[in-house]
Amino acid sequence: MPATDETMDEFAVAGSAMSAECDIWFAMPPGFVEVPLPASPPDPPDAAATDGLEMLTELVPEEQYESLRSSMDEARAMGRLLARTGAVHLSMGVHHGESGEVLHSVFLIKWEEVPWAPPKLAAAKAALASSEAREAELVDLPCGPAAVVESLNEREGQQVFQLTGYLPHPDGRRVAVLALSTTAESGHAHYRDMFHGIARMVSFDNPLPSQLREQVPEGREVAAARDVFG
Repeated sequence: MPATDETMDEFAVAGSAMSAECDIWFAMPPGFVEVPLPASPPDPPDAAATDGLEMLTELVPEEQYESLRSSMDEARAMGRLLARTGAVHLSMGVHHGESGEVLHSVFLIKWEEVPWAPPKLAAAKAALASSEAREAELVDLPCGPAAVVESLNEREGQQVFQLTGYLPHPDGRRVAVLALSTTAESGHAHYRDMFHGIARMVSFDNPLPSQLREQVPEGREVAAARDVFG
């Protein structure tokens, strides 16, 4: 999952990627800042998220600061709802459009439980179940077969372009849902390239170098079993 001080080649490695409970790894392009999803009990204010917001403000004209902060507050509110529906990651991105305008986007990953099925069938079923699909395709990613759905819908008076990927986990019982959405009216090819780049980096097996994997602590279940059985 995305970013700390340690680097793996050109990638920054997030603390979440070093958790024993992590079960999906991915990489985000520049311009995205993670919006922390609420924990129970709630986490204290996240300094990294605050720093990330300040970094985003450097990418937009001063007159758009308030709009950006408002969008970030909306993303946090969305995160509180998404955390109850299996969401494990939420990021907000700031990008420059073809004519120099500043555009916002939102990236989400969540898990959906599904009846057991072979991965390719699970991907196809998930895509067919999407009620907003304008286009859908089956693709082969390094992590396995997947389906990508493209949609363009009106929400609250704005056109929202969204790409959604359905990546079945090898256990056949759940699907990772990746969604990238933006209100940008053009430049959709850029977002397609960005989304497919993110999807190609997804892994269900820890891709970190061995020296980093050795630093991952024991999972709770493993530690509990060792305490009982020695």
